[in-house]
Amino acid sequence: MIEVILLVSSVLFIFALKLFGRPSTAHRANTFAMLAMALAVFSAFNFDFSNYDPAFYITIVVSGLLGVLISKRVQMTQMPELVGLFNGFGGGASGAIAYVELSKSTLPLSDYFVAIFSMVIGVFTFSGSIIAVLKLRGKLNNVNTTIANIFSAFLPPLILLPAIWEEMEILSLEYFMLLSLIAGIIRVAVIGGADMPVVIAFLNSLSGIAAMSAGFIVNSIILIVAGALVGASGIILTLLMCAAMNRTLLDVLKGGFGGAAINNEYDKDPISTSPEDVAIQLSYAESVVIVPGYGMAVAQAQAAVKELTNTLKDKNIEVKFAIHPVAGRMPGHMNVLLAEVDIDYEDMYTLEDINSEFSSTDVVIVLGANDVVNPLARTDENSPIYGMPILDVDLAKQVIVIKRSMSPGYAGIANPLFINDNAKMLFADAKEGLENIIKSFELV
Repeated sequence: MIEVILLVSSVLFIFALKLFGRPSTAHRANTFAMLAMALAVFSAFNFDFSNYDPAFYITIVVSGLLGVLISKRVQMTQMPELVGLFNGFGGGASGAIAYVELSKSTLPLSDYFVAIFSMVIGVFTFSGSIIAVLKLRGKLNNVNTTIANIFSAFLPPLILLPAIWEEMEILSLEYFMLLSLIAGIIRVAVIGGADMPVVIAFLNSLSGIAAMSAGFIVNSIILIVAGALVGASGIILTLLMCAAMNRTLLDVLKGGFGGAAINNEYDKDPISTSPEDVAIQLSYAESVVIVPGYGMAVAQAQAAVKELTNTLKDKNIEVKFAIHPVAGRMPGHMNVLLAEVDIDYEDMYTLEDINSEFSSTDVVIVLGANDVVNPLARTDENSPIYGMPILDVDLAKQVIVIKRSMSPGYAGIANPLFINDNAKMLFADAKEGLENIIKSFELV
């Protein structure tokens, strides 16, 4: 019966992963994934619920209640940080399983190296994810890559140290855990904020690999299956994100990208506009494309976006949304925020589908996006973002950029879009700016 339950759980995990491929079926995917996880946890009891310490059941109940509490209180804008924490806790749990098994003298030699691998990857994922969360929350700046290079150079002799120093042999497990902990901290700390979406996906993959390895150690089929799914899907997503930024995974992991401003000077002042002028401009438009960025997420402006969308559609104006693959702080961040306020899935377009339409679009509204709409990616071979696929909003007839200031994005470079002849800047918080535009429609 346990084998049947594990088979059903595995199939549900795979089916859920398939359903996650479309926004319209993602909700059902979550339901199937939760059911699969519940079955997986249930199977661990082997139908013997009396052979466990009461503290075990208390832990299960408290953990479940914490999950409900967190899901109720977390804001959608904080979802990237929550995903990062889940990655870390998953890796940490796998590392703990491996450590416990390694502490047993009965562990077969064939499993020993797998256990070491699982422990190292799990602990690395845990510490790296914590740093990623701090960087996403703006609590930690980039660390100089020199520190990481020095640590990497000394890592091989540090790994061999327990083997040549007999007094450290008894501490070898804790020693490897410490090295993995430090490696995770340093490696993620040198990576710039612009690469955090890629890092989150990569750490997600590592947490799956650690879980899969732990499954081999404790002979858990469901842990192997679930871990393999997470590891494979995570690395595929990581490579897709790298392609969307025209960078390799090695370039991302080397760090040093997205630090202090490189060049944030403009040849002329931008053309400023007002909410009233924007409302008039939109009223005469036939087609409008909205480009959401992290500025929309920070301002929690998605409700205002929905209201503006409804206002425009009531005037028979076509409204579409252009979603860049790396907009926001995690893959799909913008899609989730828009779906939260019931923006139609059919109105959300990927970069490949929308780019050909910008030249015929009357007005493009950019909400806090920066690097993903920077034309230097097409024109300046010396730019750090050269070759990165961008949304070609500068080709539209008119562009309205709603942004609090002229500050650069994570790449630290100026955006010539802001001073284009067809672009106007509305200096305001995304939510405040949109609300003022909506109010101005009453005067048009």
